[in-house]
Amino acid sequence: MIFVDTGAWVGIADKNDQYAKRASQQYTHLILRKEKLVTTDLILVETYNLLSQTIGSKATITFGNILSSIQFLKIETVIKLDWDKAWKILEKYDDKGFSFTDCTSFALMERLKIKTAFSFDAHFIQMGYPLDSSNHEI
Repeated sequence: MIFVDTGAWVGIADKNDQYAKRASQQYTHLILRKEKLVTTDLILVETYNLLSQTIGSKATITFGNILSSIQFLKIETVIKLDWDKAWKILEKYDDKGFSFTDCTSFALMERLKIKTAFSFDAHFIQMGYPLDSSNHEI
């Protein structure tokens, strides 16, 4: 399983994003490898908020509808256990500049034993989650 972060989704959806080319190439690579992708409801909220500002509401809705139909993508809900663990991560690593959404992602990845992320956010590496081998840290 590969965890998909906000930056990856934005790069896939917005051809003008700084990571668009890398995100599209990586996404294609993951599809060809038949990887199971996992993301969270909070990641999608963050993604849709950003995309609404950059590509507009209609394109964001189209992208969201596509995501909801992808069979190899599991959208996990951040549960109270993840939320509580995320808060502890935020407190413990308050010097790292992690967003709370990052922390919920780390907590969920730990709970589901997901070891690798599709992300352009170096915070995943700082927490010991390597980026997919064909993806590179920013």
